[in-house]
Amino acid sequence: MTNSRLESIDLRHLTTNQPFCAGVILLQQGHLIVRLNTDYLPSQKGKQTAAYRIKGLGGDQRQGETIWECALREAQEKLQVELQLLPSPSTYFHEIDTGEQYPVTSTDIVPPFLLERQSNLYPYTPLRPGLPTGPYTYYCLFLARTLQPLTHTGTTEGLLYIRPELWPTLLQQPTLESMLQQGASILDGSGLSHQRQLWVPSWESVSLAASLLQSHPDLLESV
Repeated sequence: MTNSRLESIDLRHLTTNQPFCAGVILLQQGHLIVRLNTDYLPSQKGKQTAAYRIKGLGGDQRQGETIWECALREAQEKLQVELQLLPSPSTYFHEIDTGEQYPVTSTDIVPPFLLERQSNLYPYTPLRPGLPTGPYTYYCLFLARTLQPLTHTGTTEGLLYIRPELWPTLLQQPTLESMLQQGASILDGSGLSHQRQLWVPSWESVSLAASLLQSHPDLLESV
């Protein structure tokens, strides 16, 4: 088998007229900001235990938009504040099918921090009518900053501010109170229960981003 690793990426070339989802990585004073929404812990016994599901700041493309436009729109709609995308000094590529991940160079004016790719089981079926089809779906996260202070939670129940090095603890489904005691903080829009557990779906791109950010202390403090 030949080595299929990419050395560089041209994001516009890869994603134009192709399926993608996009969002942003929002950092403030070394903390990663993620969304909290009520959901139920995954269980093999059919029990429903209310918890707060960790979500990133992104979503699906709309017809005709670029991957940069998608990332900015999705994040701004969720936070209801104006944002600016920032060029990332480092870019990582993740081949979801194989689990391989590695740094690449990007030829784009605003390079992403993380680009993921996964084969489509039904490459000729769009996610929604009018959207493009293709052999892969791309998932992309850009660095971003807010142009106004975050004073409310937008369309989400709460925002969790967490240092990336605490992410492994977050994956153990701790209570919100436990994370607050370890240095996380929240912007609360709906009276969050501190006794509820937190959980991160395995498919959330922000989880890999948090892991990668741990090797970039300079980036954490500068964005």
